[in-house]
Amino acid sequence: MSIAITHDLDCLNYLYSSGFQSDFLDNALRKLIHRQIERDETDLQKINEALADFEHRFNMTSNEFWGRYQAGELADTADFTEWNAFYKMHQRITNRLAILHSNASRE
Repeated sequence: MSIAITHDLDCLNYLYSSGFQSDFLDNALRKLIHRQIERDETDLQKINEALADFEHRFNMTSNEFWGRYQAGELADTADFTEWNAFYKMHQRITNRLAILHSNASRE
């Protein structure tokens, strides 16, 4: 995240914590959060399909793969490197969605 965006978010946080209220900004922020949720859920669906393909091809779950790959039990083949990348994307998006959903549920 850029310094300018972080500053902007800090300004908004300061305004709101100081009692500022704006229906316009409230709606805009809600829409941004919901739009990001939609994008992440779409991306997660595609990633889950890729993970399922790897799981089927190599007859192990992604969690099992991840543990074995991190322990050095599996070679650094192109397939495993790609599976690793998809697994990491899955984790990042899942974590981000948990945050976004918890914020969206406070509305």
